[in-house]
Amino acid sequence: MKKTAAFIFFSLLFSSCHVFKAYRFRNFELKDLDKLDAVTLPASAQAATFVYDTVNQKQLANYLDENLANSRTYAFMVIRNDSVLYERYFGDVTANSKLPSFSVAKSVVSTLLGIALNEGKIKSLQEPITNYLPQLRKNDRRFDSVTIQHVLDMRSGVKSNENYSSPFSDVLKMGFASNVSKPALKAELEKMPGEFDYKSVNTQILALIVEKATGKKLQEYATEKLWQPLQMEHQATWNADKQGTVRAFCCINAAARDYAKFGSLFLHGGKWQGKQIVPESWVQQSTDLDTMSKYGGYKNQWWSRMSRRNFSDMEKAKSFASNKNGAFVRTVLQKDGTQPRFIVEWRDAFMAQGILGQYVYVNPGKKLVIVRLGHNWSHPKLYADGFIHQVAEMF
Repeated sequence: MKKTAAFIFFSLLFSSCHVFKAYRFRNFELKDLDKLDAVTLPASAQAATFVYDTVNQKQLANYLDENLANSRTYAFMVIRNDSVLYERYFGDVTANSKLPSFSVAKSVVSTLLGIALNEGKIKSLQEPITNYLPQLRKNDRRFDSVTIQHVLDMRSGVKSNENYSSPFSDVLKMGFASNVSKPALKAELEKMPGEFDYKSVNTQILALIVEKATGKKLQEYATEKLWQPLQMEHQATWNADKQGTVRAFCCINAAARDYAKFGSLFLHGGKWQGKQIVPESWVQQSTDLDTMSKYGGYKNQWWSRMSRRNFSDMEKAKSFASNKNGAFVRTVLQKDGTQPRFIVEWRDAFMAQGILGQYVYVNPGKKLVIVRLGHNWSHPKLYADGFIHQVAEMF
């Protein structure tokens, strides 16, 4: 009798808490999107699309078709010079399908904060976050030392467990709790700000700052400032809690072409079809590869991508590096005592990146945007970012 009562008690408890939901969706599938609470980002009444130039892309198409066939990819797009060179959907996925992007949303939240800053709704990135969220001061007085820039760069020192494999972790609590703001506003500091430490709660804090500064829900501000101006073709959803507050650190679900527009926006310095939507200065600050290098390849919720080239001659390596911004030469001694190799490394692209291999990759030098959406990336030789970079090197 006692065992039965205990079973009923814990069943009822877990059926209403984030732990049960985290366990239930531990093997996430596309069909699960409809089972999660979400708000909408409406499609534009004046939707626009890309120009297509797939006629003479047989070599590219053959290479991608062969390598993507068993990679658990849902959608893959290659856009160069504003023209689609390759667009392919796998399984039951179509151009109209809403596809999850997970932490790609972090780059969207950062963009919205940059717009709010340009509008004067946020005064400065050097402001303490307690100017907007004074309740954090009650948790730890040291929050007065944490600036918006610290939070943007994941250098806030906030305490949070980022373990996606445990249903009891802080990040999954934010992902499934009925009130996503609560864990963000209850946050504590683990250390003083300054050191990079990737924690998703930073992005949820940024979202609360944007909402406080603009007086609008984040989805409303995103619709007004991004989704409509970018002439998005399809309605998107953004996973939310019971109060309609979005899970800002993740969980935008949209069509592949609309993610590509977001990438194109940053490729063109914040412009879409000639109209300035995001301040050019914000795009420059967020994606400048030299600046990214100073912060370990992460800036304003964007990642950078490192490129490498091998040389057997030191002078040739130095000469090559002199033509690449922020490049440096690294000497690698061979174990067998033969001629050392000289490796030139530099950053030439940036990405919005989500767990399970979601990418909006932007390479300004090649005028290239690549979008990959899918489940856990699977390939016998390459990781997802390495594969995307290899595709970029074909141009």
